[in-house]
Amino acid sequence: MDSIPTNVNGTEGDVNQKVIKFYIAACVLVVVVFFGAVELATRTISWVSGRGLTLALHERDATDAAIACAYLWHPFTGMIFRPNGQIFGGHPNQEKASVVRTDRYGFLTNDDSLKYPKAADELRIAFIGASTTACLNLNFYENWPGGLGRRLQKELPNKTITIINAAVPGYDTAQSIGIRVMPFQPDVIVIYHAYNDLKMVRKNIAFKPDYSHVHNRPYGYHPKSGFFKRMLSNSMAYVRIRNQYRDYRRKGRMLSEMQDANRLSSIPPEARSTFEEHIRSLVAIAQGGGAKVVLSSFATLLDPGLDYSQKDVFASLSRCQKAAVGWTLKYTPGLTLPAALQGIREYNHILFNIADTMKAGWVDNANLIPHNEQYFVDRVHFTAEGADRMAQNFYSVVISLLKADS
Repeated sequence: MDSIPTNVNGTEGDVNQKVIKFYIAACVLVVVVFFGAVELATRTISWVSGRGLTLALHERDATDAAIACAYLWHPFTGMIFRPNGQIFGGHPNQEKASVVRTDRYGFLTNDDSLKYPKAADELRIAFIGASTTACLNLNFYENWPGGLGRRLQKELPNKTITIINAAVPGYDTAQSIGIRVMPFQPDVIVIYHAYNDLKMVRKNIAFKPDYSHVHNRPYGYHPKSGFFKRMLSNSMAYVRIRNQYRDYRRKGRMLSEMQDANRLSSIPPEARSTFEEHIRSLVAIAQGGGAKVVLSSFATLLDPGLDYSQKDVFASLSRCQKAAVGWTLKYTPGLTLPAALQGIREYNHILFNIADTMKAGWVDNANLIPHNEQYFVDRVHFTAEGADRMAQNFYSVVISLLKADS
């Protein structure tokens, strides 16, 4: 009786397919385990070093979901912090991470004590500004508005001192004119602005006093990233390697950017006059609502009186100061470095004149805070020591205004 033939080739083909699938699955598993181990190691090292298990807000790209979760669209200012939120902050030049909360109104806070209307024994100090006032790299009482509030509470124990930190990173004076704090009847409003208004100067874009030439789309609008990129944006290892690579590229372009032909070598008169009118409007609105106002010159890591385009001057800088040159060029894309530094001097002079003519309090932080990394983590943002120095500088002016009404 003849035997039934078997499909040897078919059997071998099935075996080969199974082997190939096994190797593919094994390779995928190895890749997943490897990158999982790298991610776990990165987050463990981050946690042990005090930077936390979560990526800080400043490490994210504008297209990341975490950015959208932190901010909320607002009809007057473009955006505010999302109310009742928690923000993970920090800075690459700072070891410790920070956690900052927002209250029911989207103001940065240590609690949710702000009520409407104001209590009879309550004194409210409001702060108008951008990232240098929000201080997301520091916890509430380490930043200068919180530190100032703690000093004031110690001096006035029979009063309840409430800090309203209305600052939002990226804000300029046009966005701050919406002064959201006025309905809360602040007794004193501290205004700390200058640097972000320099970003509004562009060489090849016609300047508009409302800054709509730069704010030309809904704030926070960005094309949605692809699936793969969105997945990678959740990896701490990938994001930190990506950011280090970007810093490396930026350093390589630094010297050429100093002489970029697409940058202006001076501040246009219309930009100066616009900044002045915006500050005057802020002061007038605050004073019209019954608040005392304190203005301040803008403090920086880089000395605005030096010419950093000179090779010998640049070579003498510390590592942090050299990085500050690159970041200044990045965030004032319409100006050469000398023009940006000259702009800070000019805007500080404008602030002083407004404080003098409109009878506002004045604190000259640009000359009170030394230009070194003991006080700055980068070109304009403060270390805990720098923030403490800022709070100390504001204290005598603010306490005198509060006691004048008591």
